[in-house]
Amino acid sequence: MIEQLQEARRTDLSDAMDPGLDPAAQGDYMTRADKAQTAIDDLSGHTNVPDSEISEALFVPPEHLSPAERALLIKHLENAKTLDDQIYRNHLGGWDPILTEDCNVQGKRVDRVVKKLEAERPVSWSEIQQAMWVPDENAW
Repeated sequence: MIEQLQEARRTDLSDAMDPGLDPAAQGDYMTRADKAQTAIDDLSGHTNVPDSEISEALFVPPEHLSPAERALLIKHLENAKTLDDQIYRNHLGGWDPILTEDCNVQGKRVDRVVKKLEAERPVSWSEIQQAMWVPDENAW
């Protein structure tokens, strides 16, 4: 696992140095390299590392999205927004105004990211991941 994380880190650092990338993408790669290094350090120290943390550390974003990849990503974002909207409607005026507001904020995040993707403007993977998050109505 450590070898895979080291390879992901090397790829992230190499991609971060690509002069053709915008600063947001370069920052994303640096952040991902840091996540990989943290997972490496935790595993080396025999710390129990959650699978979700390892999966995130192993993910290396593509440098460029094809039109098909961009369309699929937009579809995933719109699906997340549909879930946000459903939770919002289920709780509107209900017992949990914080959850309702979280859903409202998430819907706006999705809209912002989708507009950037449709306009082929730079958008960071961390921004995409934030937009993909759907508030958990069962956690409240």
